[in-house]
Amino acid sequence: MKPFLTTLTILLIFVFLWSCHQDEPDYTQRTSYFKNRVENIKSDSILTVVTLNIQLGFTILQDPWNKDNIGGTKAHIDSLKSHLQRINPDIICLQEVPRNRYNTEIKDFIETLAAELDMNYAFGAHGYNDPTGIVPVHGEWGNAILTKFKILSIDNHENEYNSIWERRSILSATIKIGNDTIVAYSLHFIPTNQAVPNAVSFFSQKKDKKQIILGDFNMTEVPELEGAGYTDVFKSDTTSMLYSAIDRLFVSGQFFTAMQTGTITGNPGLSDHPANYCLLKMK
Repeated sequence: MKPFLTTLTILLIFVFLWSCHQDEPDYTQRTSYFKNRVENIKSDSILTVVTLNIQLGFTILQDPWNKDNIGGTKAHIDSLKSHLQRINPDIICLQEVPRNRYNTEIKDFIETLAAELDMNYAFGAHGYNDPTGIVPVHGEWGNAILTKFKILSIDNHENEYNSIWERRSILSATIKIGNDTIVAYSLHFIPTNQAVPNAVSFFSQKKDKKQIILGDFNMTEVPELEGAGYTDVFKSDTTSMLYSAIDRLFVSGQFFTAMQTGTITGNPGLSDHPANYCLLKMK
């Protein structure tokens, strides 16, 4: 009986390990998708755009990497909605957007926020991401773009890669606004030495288009982008913290004029980043 039991034990261990392996995602993959859930609204040539790193749906007092902390709640989404609606934005670029993370209450975070704001949306993952100690990792994080207008197409471009756990993408969305189209980008640099040159090369592929580039650059200035013909919208605002912000906005200067810049106030601690915005006039 002993040989039989030994063989049976080995077989059961093999089946268990195989089932665990089947449960583990392919960590080389990156999820991206978009959905038009509302009709276009009539627009003039003025756009209000905002960038915000939402810290995976956690407040400034919470740690998204602690599995015992719960974020991404409906209450937090409601607070984000109210905060963003203060400036009635046309385009919102978000960073550190969670999808199916272990310690977020709302697993389809961007879909829920888009429904609350009555906007179309796009999501592009950097890769897989969950709190420390959660194995296997099923959650993801990435960038998102929300807009009142129709999204025609998206591209989730991998911009930095150190490993499957340390990689960053740039999400772009081609958006139809009346008879015009623009390309909006949402990004979050690590940054590695790949970040800026790869990004400049990526943006330059559509230099003939009206482009707005928003995100958490993790740097206060990007002279390479200015050298490539893009305007740093916040650079001229020396009267506020925007001048030295890491959450920045660049535009293709020949197509846009910045009319007003600012930071949305009224809910400190909603994230560990502010929501910076600009009113842009299309030429």
